[in-house]
Amino acid sequence: MTEQLGLKERINRFIKDIMGVEGVRACVLSSRDGILMGKAFSDDISVPSFAAMSATLLASAEAAASIAHVPAPQKIVATSEGALMMVISAGERTLIAAILKDDTDQEAAYTALTEIAREIAEVL
Repeated sequence: MTEQLGLKERINRFIKDIMGVEGVRACVLSSRDGILMGKAFSDDISVPSFAAMSATLLASAEAAASIAHVPAPQKIVATSEGALMMVISAGERTLIAAILKDDTDQEAAYTALTEIAREIAEVL
């Protein structure tokens, strides 16, 4: 029970760290199978569905890269009017999906999220 509480605390700390990245408006931490682990998202959307679709997006991009005989993508970025979504791997078992403001410095956000992802990969 104490170990489980420790895991929840670590996940909550990672979510807080992700939300501290300049430009991040919302995020999820999920398994690469799409199981929601943590979130900082409004309640008016289906966050578990968002987590699952983010995992599918990353897996599909990795599969497409494999078929094309190119390295796996470092990040997946989807842009829309007013926002962008970034999905990055956080180790073999987890991923980060973040919604960012459209005027966010993508490279700076990616660099900061990658540092958090490295820590997540070591811990989870």
